[in-house]
Amino acid sequence: MSASNGRGAPDTGEMVVVHRLFLQEYAAAVAVVRAVAPGDTARAAFVADHLAALGQMLTEHHLAEDELVWPRLAADPAVEPGLVARMEEQHEQIADALGRLERALPQWADRAEPDLGDEVADACAALLPALEEHLGDEERHILPLVPGRFTAAQWARLSERGRAAVPRAHRLYMLAALGEAAGTDRREEFLGRLPGPVRLLYRVAGPRLRRRTWDRLSGGGTENRVRPEHSGAGRPSGKRAAK
Repeated sequence: MSASNGRGAPDTGEMVVVHRLFLQEYAAAVAVVRAVAPGDTARAAFVADHLAALGQMLTEHHLAEDELVWPRLAADPAVEPGLVARMEEQHEQIADALGRLERALPQWADRAEPDLGDEVADACAALLPALEEHLGDEERHILPLVPGRFTAAQWARLSERGRAAVPRAHRLYMLAALGEAAGTDRREEFLGRLPGPVRLLYRVAGPRLRRRTWDRLSGGGTENRVRPEHSGAGRPSGKRAAK
């Protein structure tokens, strides 16, 4: 989704925006799932496909870290051993929570029954605390260790793997969602990473496609539809909204 920032130092700021994307989309998903009407299998399947794509992206994001980041840091005697061990343990916790969500998706997509929807929404809500803790720890304790231990090219491999993990049908939506997750504080950095043609595509079509896709996810009806969470949002309530 992005290009190199052109500097010699590793671009760790991109990972912050990706983290915001995951929190933004999973936080919003709780209310989106609960708003699916019983028996509306078309919408349940559409939301489930979105969550499956997000899960694929998160899984690859962590797998790339497992393979490219933790071994290099673990081999550095200047890095506290317990830090890498904590990151690996958090990955396992997130994988368990994500597995619970992914196991709940197929039946709900097929049947759109309220109890199954509650299971999916509860799984999204249960994933968030572990995700928030891990991503916060990573930004506070891991990203500052990157300069001097990774070259720009080595660090860019994580971005390359992340981009490759986005299903083709979801790429423009996720690009626009990244732009929203960047917020005003990182918007210019986000745009600066994009190759010229992708930046033009984002400006012309990205936000519009995100709104259109969001209408399908949330049920449309601008006066009542669920709103996506902005980056940095707190965890949503786990209760079903009143109809």
